[in-house]
Amino acid sequence: MPWLSLAPWTGSIVADEFDLLVLAALAAGHARLSLQRFATPVQKPAPWRDGLLLVMGVAVLGGLWIAWADLQRLPPHASGPYTSFENGLRIAKSMAYALLALPLLRDALRGSPLSAQRWLAAGMVAGLAAFALGALWEREALPGLLNFASDYRIVALFWEMHVGGAAIDAYLALAVPFATWAVVAARRPAAWGAAALLAMVLAYVGLTTFARGVYGAAAGGLAVAALLLHRQARPATVDTGPPWRKRANTVLVALLVAQVLLMALASSFLFDRMGTSRDDFGSRVSHWFRGLSVLQTPRAWVTGIGLGRLPEHYADIDRSGEFPGAAVVLADPGPRGGHFLRLQGPATRWQLAGRYALTQQVALVPGARYRVGMDVRMDLPTRLRIRICERHLLYAGDCQVRQLVAHSAAEGGWQHLELDLAGPGLEAGKAWAPRRASLELAVARPGGVVDLDNLTLMAAGQPTPLRNPGFEHGLAHWFPVVHGYFLPWHIDNLYLEWLIERGAVALLAFLALVVMALWRVSFGAARNEPLAPYLAAAVAGACALGLVSSIMDMPRVAFLFLLLLFFSLHLPRTDQGCVPSAHV
Repeated sequence: MPWLSLAPWTGSIVADEFDLLVLAALAAGHARLSLQRFATPVQKPAPWRDGLLLVMGVAVLGGLWIAWADLQRLPPHASGPYTSFENGLRIAKSMAYALLALPLLRDALRGSPLSAQRWLAAGMVAGLAAFALGALWEREALPGLLNFASDYRIVALFWEMHVGGAAIDAYLALAVPFATWAVVAARRPAAWGAAALLAMVLAYVGLTTFARGVYGAAAGGLAVAALLLHRQARPATVDTGPPWRKRANTVLVALLVAQVLLMALASSFLFDRMGTSRDDFGSRVSHWFRGLSVLQTPRAWVTGIGLGRLPEHYADIDRSGEFPGAAVVLADPGPRGGHFLRLQGPATRWQLAGRYALTQQVALVPGARYRVGMDVRMDLPTRLRIRICERHLLYAGDCQVRQLVAHSAAEGGWQHLELDLAGPGLEAGKAWAPRRASLELAVARPGGVVDLDNLTLMAAGQPTPLRNPGFEHGLAHWFPVVHGYFLPWHIDNLYLEWLIERGAVALLAFLALVVMALWRVSFGAARNEPLAPYLAAAVAGACALGLVSSIMDMPRVAFLFLLLLFFSLHLPRTDQGCVPSAHV
């Protein structure tokens, strides 16, 4: 889950490779289930739980219908998929996948609860290992592993953060408790050593997100897991394991505390982030009230404004929430024919000029000078910024830049230009942590509009291939990235995003399911299950993070959150009673 997406290369925002994997798994699982449906006893229904799940399913369909109706009454908005019906589908799919997975999840837990828990935990740990490798590569490729003074904030392989958001924060809140499971469950020194190393790396990665929500959610989740594990531990039933385990665990805790303290002392940016907490919270409160202002009728409060409709409604409130730019592909009605790109800057605000860029991944040629060719048309004087940068999504290293400030040709005609970029030669990075380069196009003037077509790229005098340079396939292989301004896309609160887009009824159903799930794995029938403390920690950590971050608008982590929530809801009581967590 934390790496299966190639969006920066494909340009696909609404669907990616992770969707293919989930759909294939669901299809195979339901085919298997249909073949054995007569041989498997039917689980006794739980009316309250199943009724609430039905409400959430209806809320998805209703949210899509309301979004479609809303789009029919508003003029078309040229801000890409985030203002189209596609955005509703993008947000709806995580709930749809989770609901479709419910029969498979119930069947797995009914057949072998301990095995299902073991496989879930092992999968989470495998995902954490892949995530940690991606984060280490990113850190080494750009700021450096030991550069703690830099303000570089990692995003790992969560490309959904091209317009900001808390995908990496939510993933860590959900997954870090399972790193604790790996340490507790390890029965051999080699397995324990691997789990301890993963825990150390995750502490490093979590700190270098410089996200205060991650710090609070991860620490709170681990505290929940520790309390529930302590309550599960009964001297008569718990195998404490070989003598080395207690000493090794003590050493690991000491190393983690020392690592956190040393990294905190070495990072001036971390202290700066903590010092701005009060101001940031005030800004968030203002942002929340602005978001709530889109609920202008009693019906909107009950049913929401429609899935995926927050960005456009927020941007239309007033100029302080406007989009920083847009990119659309249009058909050329003139004699040239074909298609071209229309790239726009912000409507009015100079502070947002140049923050929206359309990017494509290109070959990084070390030390080479780049040259860009294009057909360009400008009806008004504007400023086009062209860059080739060492970049990993939101943060750039060295760049070669050219600013084009010009009028269009007579009568708005097309011109062909060849432009040499200026700046330092790019570096390839280390063999195990290579840097990536991207071509970036941005309008750096409010109200500016530039038409582009037939792009070419040269490096050191040699052609460098571009994919879809004439935009005949729409925006395929072109990926939008926004820098330092993310207000229209996220309300920064899990509960408000449920309320605004889905309505109060769906929010109440969601809250009821969360309370039922947390009760079941903390105090209820499943409290003594091996994985119960870690599930409680994951769900509680995500809900705590949701006080200051959105989750449901990031499909991959939203699906994981719902899957763990539904797993907790359906975790049964086993005949063995209290099973030590180390035996999972």
